[in-house]
Amino acid sequence: MKHWIRLNALALQRTVAAMVRHPLNHGLNLLVIAIAAAFPFGFYLLLSSVAAVTAQLPVEPQISVFLKPAAGSAEIGGIKELLAQDERVANARFVAKDEALKDLQAKVGSDDLLAGLTENPLPDAFLVTTRSDASAAALDALKTELAGRPGVDEVQLDSAWAQRLERLLALGRGLLEVIVVLLAVALALITGNAIRMQILTRRDEIEVAKLIGATDAFIRRPFMYAAAVQGLIGGLLACGIVVTALYWLNPAVTELASAYGQRFALHLPGPLEIGAVCLVTTLLNLVGAWLAVWRHLRRFF
Repeated sequence: MKHWIRLNALALQRTVAAMVRHPLNHGLNLLVIAIAAAFPFGFYLLLSSVAAVTAQLPVEPQISVFLKPAAGSAEIGGIKELLAQDERVANARFVAKDEALKDLQAKVGSDDLLAGLTENPLPDAFLVTTRSDASAAALDALKTELAGRPGVDEVQLDSAWAQRLERLLALGRGLLEVIVVLLAVALALITGNAIRMQILTRRDEIEVAKLIGATDAFIRRPFMYAAAVQGLIGGLLACGIVVTALYWLNPAVTELASAYGQRFALHLPGPLEIGAVCLVTTLLNLVGAWLAVWRHLRRFF
């Protein structure tokens, strides 16, 4: 056991020493690994930030039906009956203008909204929540049908954009999965090629080691440690690139959101996410290194 620990410690020491002796070559490899890992990680954080906002939005499209001031009880009852029987409607609620004024006063925090006005300017309205599986054409048809009813002043179709945004996020998650798979394969190939070059430069040394009885595990060990160290450092560099980019972009994003009366900021990575990135890059590097060493040991030795 002590001998095994000593061999691993020696391999790790030689790996670090080689990286210190040749900082340029290893630095370029680390930069390639960091960029390859930073792109999907940043895309993931962007999707997470947008998803956190859309989770608070109503995904089901809503229709606001504003009534004319002269709308009578018969016209209101007709609209209520229509909405109750329509299969495209999930829920409908009548909001009287007095109730709407109270809600507005509660949100604004002021009871003087009618100062200088002789009467309540808000109209009676129906707030209609449609079914989530209703198509855009069906919603447009419902909007047109409601707009033609007696006593209706205006009809607005709301929250359809939230449904579209949810579908765009689903598309983004699918694209992220494809990007992760492609870059994972690319990262393993990059590492395998770098290890292959190291094997070729140390071929004479490996041949001598094989002649004096070195096992494949002994020969493979320093290359695996090199791949693991590069993967770990490359993952940390990728997280550093992403954090720097988010810090640089966040002020502009926050200012843009505030211009629309919203509060929004890009999500910064947490310790678990940083650990996951480092673990994935390390494992992918180990896979690429193991395949490269296995192939060359089998082919030349």
